[in-house]
Amino acid sequence: MEFNYLGEKILNAKFESYPFKHLYIENFLSQEHLDLLNKDKQIKIDKQQDTKSLIQEIKSQGYEAIKFPGCTTSVSAYLDWYENNKIENLYNNGIVEAFGMAFHLSKIRNEKIQQLIEYLNSEKFHNILHQKFEITQPSRITTRIQKYLSGYEISPHPDIRTKCLTYLININTEEQTEGMDIHTHLLKFKKKYNYVYKFWNENTNIDRCWVPWDWCSTEKLLNKNNSLVMFAPANDTLHAVKLDYDHLELQRTQLYGNLWYLNKKKARESYYTDLI
Repeated sequence: MEFNYLGEKILNAKFESYPFKHLYIENFLSQEHLDLLNKDKQIKIDKQQDTKSLIQEIKSQGYEAIKFPGCTTSVSAYLDWYENNKIENLYNNGIVEAFGMAFHLSKIRNEKIQQLIEYLNSEKFHNILHQKFEITQPSRITTRIQKYLSGYEISPHPDIRTKCLTYLININTEEQTEGMDIHTHLLKFKKKYNYVYKFWNENTNIDRCWVPWDWCSTEKLLNKNNSLVMFAPANDTLHAVKLDYDHLELQRTQLYGNLWYLNKKKARESYYTDLI
């Protein structure tokens, strides 16, 4: 199959250990397949005059606003914040400063792009991920094309215990995105907060939560286009993102994927204030 090389790259890649165990692969997609995505009208959205017009254009191109951490599905609420600096309820107990919008490309028009997404959701690719990460419990896979508007923020967190695997592939349409403030951070706790690792390890009935940015230090910034990062959530897999950019010119765009455990019981929700 045309996309089998992606699974082979994952199987052949060596794990990196810092700041936590993960796979990192640059030039993940072939140039042909990257160009296919970057030049497609559903992904390379024409520049718009204002944010309201941009959202309308994104939706007209087959995207739908989705419930996503650090985001709202309400266009009016988002515009109130983005254009008028009005916000009624800060997301996640006030730990972040704003929110964004996330969109999933639910109606793919290009047949080959549809085939790519089908491969990334296939049993074959799913099994490769289980093999590479030695996953023994049953899971389900979800991969999709997503866009994120400015304001989207997730403060440092390791991911909840029911998530089995996370992966991100940058497919931004312009080279200058590598220097923009739109990328995922991999982090570690500052020394004074290392006790949180132990707390999460010893209290498996309590879920891992978002923590303040100033508890952590960024150790790696995933700014390379056409790069993949993939990791199995654990107590140390701290990652975060905070978007502050002009989304009228272009939008942060990713192939975004997760594996979710099928039979794992949800842990009790917690907040960073429980860790103080």
